[in-house]
Amino acid sequence: MRIFLTLISFFFIFSGSIISASDFNYDTGLALKSDLADKATITSMHIYNDRIVAVGVHGIILTSNDTGSTWIQAEEVPFTNTLTDVQCVSESQCWAVGHDLTILHSVDGGKNWSVQYNDIDFDAPFLSINMFDYLNGIVVGAFGKSVTTNDGGENWFSTVVTDDPYEPHLNSVYSSNKMKSENGTNLMFVAGEIGQVHISNDQGKSWNMVDTEYFGSLWGGISVDEKRKLLLGMAGKILYVKFSDEALSEFSLDTLFAGIKNSLTDIKRLKNGNYIISGNGGVVAILDLENETTETCIRGDRLSNTSVIEISDDKYLLSGEKGFRTHSMRECQSNFEDKNSISKDMWMKSEFQYEEWVPYDWQ
Repeated sequence: MRIFLTLISFFFIFSGSIISASDFNYDTGLALKSDLADKATITSMHIYNDRIVAVGVHGIILTSNDTGSTWIQAEEVPFTNTLTDVQCVSESQCWAVGHDLTILHSVDGGKNWSVQYNDIDFDAPFLSINMFDYLNGIVVGAFGKSVTTNDGGENWFSTVVTDDPYEPHLNSVYSSNKMKSENGTNLMFVAGEIGQVHISNDQGKSWNMVDTEYFGSLWGGISVDEKRKLLLGMAGKILYVKFSDEALSEFSLDTLFAGIKNSLTDIKRLKNGNYIISGNGGVVAILDLENETTETCIRGDRLSNTSVIEISDDKYLLSGEKGFRTHSMRECQSNFEDKNSISKDMWMKSEFQYEEWVPYDWQ
């Protein structure tokens, strides 16, 4: 029996003591409502201008207008299962996706939601959404499932990102404003199982696969510039891909190691040009590509982090197990180096550790 290799495994880490049974809207089809909703497991955050929208277990959707200091729960969400990703394309238009192949839509910035698409008979989740604008977008998920829309989600149509008979999970879809197609549109990328990266130069109408020959799952990625990408893998793997000038099918690959074996969940570009990565077990890491250094903190709380947002200089908002928390790398370093501190924070900084790349032998 194939192991379900997705980050969904830790989306269910949730303490029943946080929210009482009376908070569940039984038989209503509506999401859990609670004053402690921001302490539940949060699976994804998205920031548009100054508003953050976050989603999590039990259909929980929260918004914050003060960089995560306070949270307001959505008034009506007609969904009771786990949501896995969220995106807003304007102050009003937002989408969220989750289990039972569900797509939710909001026209008021995340206060109220309606169901645009679901398939309760398909016992698996959508995992990621990328809306190019308020009309066009794509959603991907488990077992190679993907759908697209060209009318703002009034209709969703099945599409094929991969025809691999193995039906690998499609874990993350995103577009790049740094990598462009010949006609000037942003390239789109899907990161998935068995090291597969799928690329589209026509906004998801057709796809080509790049096989990195990495056997593990890829959880997401980000474009560095016109020719370079960073991809997040299992067990702390960071794939540093450099495409050739001739074709995206030709590339070189280095494997970076951040000094930890935790799965990595999210990556964002910082204002100073570096990259911040969140991970399981309290991991937060910063990559400095120019100086080829990695700074890694393993937070003393050891809580799994699903996503990260930069708030200000050395202040980051983390989401994940038990809700939200702010993070400082300087504070982590100070706690680690202070012999009198009772903090369990661990911190390290090192030059890039390039691993010898050995493609997986399928024989």
